[in-house]
Amino acid sequence: MSNKRKWKRPALIAAGMVAVGAIGFWVWLPANGLPTAQRFIRWQFEDVLHINPTNLAEWLAHTNRTSPVLLDIRREDEFSVSHLPNAERVAPDATDEELKEFLTDSDQPIVVYCAVGYRSGKMARRIQGLGHTNVYNLEGAIFAWATEGNALEGGDKVHPYSAFGRRMLADKLEAD
Repeated sequence: MSNKRKWKRPALIAAGMVAVGAIGFWVWLPANGLPTAQRFIRWQFEDVLHINPTNLAEWLAHTNRTSPVLLDIRREDEFSVSHLPNAERVAPDATDEELKEFLTDSDQPIVVYCAVGYRSGKMARRIQGLGHTNVYNLEGAIFAWATEGNALEGGDKVHPYSAFGRRMLADKLEAD
């Protein structure tokens, strides 16, 4: 067998294994993607406080408790589809100076969210670095919030963010 042909069989086997793995991941993602992402984000941002959608909904329902500032740090196209009630959008690339102008009370409770929680975890860490002491990342972010049946403002669907996001959202929640 010539050297030119020795690579073909291992390459085809490797390509087949990658294809099977990719298909398996694609099938696995709808049932397991969001819970796995939540565990990963909690681990990745262990220095950030986290709050789950149930606890946030209970907090927002308490009229005698200081309501948190809800910061949506998704892109404008995502925010325009829907967002948590009374949330304010802050650009993910906002400068520290812009954040300081916007967030003047360092003790004000703040809950940050995005699609699944990674971008908001990074933002929560940044806000903490600016001296804020009461900052939470919403576990599972708007995907988990909507999946648990909590109210949305602007619409009843959620922007999927990416192809992987589409696989993590129930079809009834996925915006076109």
